[in-house]
Amino acid sequence: METRVTRLEAIIPTLATREDLAHLEGRMNGAIQKVETTLHQELTNQTWLIVKWMSGLLVTLLPSLFAAVFYVALYTH
Repeated sequence: METRVTRLEAIIPTLATREDLAHLEGRMNGAIQKVETTLHQELTNQTWLIVKWMSGLLVTLLPSLFAAVFYVALYTH
């Protein structure tokens, strides 16, 4: 029993206090907020990149499709 109490008394100074946990929680909340902001920015950038590519494809392919349909309708019987 004495050895167990001695070992516990040796561990007690290394345990975290409420202030330590509150400080750690504040740092973690800041880090989480930073990750959320970065993730939101990256998703927004990726979304606009996809919109640009799809718009470019439509501008390029839609007139070609109309031309092909016009050719088939006009010159094939």
